[in-house]
Amino acid sequence: MVKLDRFDIVLNNPEDAYFAGQEISGKVIIEIGEPKKVNEILLELKGRARTYWTKHSGKSRKHVSHSEPYFLEQFNTAYTHKFTVTKNGKEKERVLPAGVHEIPFSYTLPKSLPSSFEGEFGHIRYTCRAICERPWDFDIVSRKAFTVIGIEDINSDPRLNEPVSISESNHTVAWCCRATGSITGELSLSKSGFTPGEKINISYRCNPFFLAFTKTFAGHEQVRSTTRVILKNDKPEVPAHTTTDRITDEIVVPSVPPRLGKCKIISVTYSLDLEIDQTLVVSCPVTIGSIPLLVELLNHTKARNGRSNLRDSPPKKDSPTTDSCVQVTITDESGQTICGEQMSQEIDALMSSRKRVRMPSSILSELYPSMPSPYYRESCFGAVDISDEKECAQYGEKMFAPKYPFYTD
Repeated sequence: MVKLDRFDIVLNNPEDAYFAGQEISGKVIIEIGEPKKVNEILLELKGRARTYWTKHSGKSRKHVSHSEPYFLEQFNTAYTHKFTVTKNGKEKERVLPAGVHEIPFSYTLPKSLPSSFEGEFGHIRYTCRAICERPWDFDIVSRKAFTVIGIEDINSDPRLNEPVSISESNHTVAWCCRATGSITGELSLSKSGFTPGEKINISYRCNPFFLAFTKTFAGHEQVRSTTRVILKNDKPEVPAHTTTDRITDEIVVPSVPPRLGKCKIISVTYSLDLEIDQTLVVSCPVTIGSIPLLVELLNHTKARNGRSNLRDSPPKKDSPTTDSCVQVTITDESGQTICGEQMSQEIDALMSSRKRVRMPSSILSELYPSMPSPYYRESCFGAVDISDEKECAQYGEKMFAPKYPFYTD
């Protein structure tokens, strides 16, 4: 099989992350040292959810799986057509000349997509494949995964901004070597809706708390759930017959997937749990979204910068600059891009400290024009192997970690 010196898919957004409804654009790059016979350069963009696990019953095993497709777009780039040559006056073949070839593409994502997710029994995955179709030979495939952020708006449910207080009691428990006892735990939150990077302000009486999330994977015949502790904070023991004063604390939401409201076969729920002596758990459900409460975000930004530096109407297109591999665009009050000569020291400092990625045609600009663009961090669960034997991709990264948006530093 003929090999290529380079066969990559490069997206125009260096974060490789897009909100649902946003345009994804990039280019296929092919580099060859000598002419190659190539019929077509094909491109495929795909998004789907898939669940899978093995059910054991005695000595028998049964595989349970289900999938939910979101989109499958296939394009013939027709790039090779201009390199058609005639052989022996009759036969026609396409010969790609030596050098570097760049083939641009773009596609507007549907607005109703769920966020990218990678779990032990399933995933929601978005990929782009480029296929180099060879005459009388195996296809050469390059594959790239990218992150999609579903629109999960905390602002859409006023209840998520309301205080929450939950208390539980256990009146028949073992406590400090006593046969019976009574434990009461109370857990209070200032609100229950958050995005990654936000602080959860906690008020409680008694012992440790931890942040956990439950993932539910659905198949044709059954449902499977798993629970994982994300953060844990241990506190000193409370002596018997005593009551702690109300304690305040805070934890920062790590880079975790938001709720998957638009996926029918995978759901993710979060809870903040106060666990006392391993006998009583006070559990408070929390919601992780992808768009934060706008009022709090703007107040935080104003307090941080001393004044508002937000745009009233972001432009459709930005002229990107590169700073530590992150594209940053600074605009003036009228929404015009400021060039380097016009930047004051204050604006220059703002650009260096914030590192916000301005994405063209952002769905966020349509929903909330004054909202600052997020930056992204890889999932706190790390990268997973996304290689697929059925797709036989010879080029592209085998490991992938979704990224999730942060709006506060």
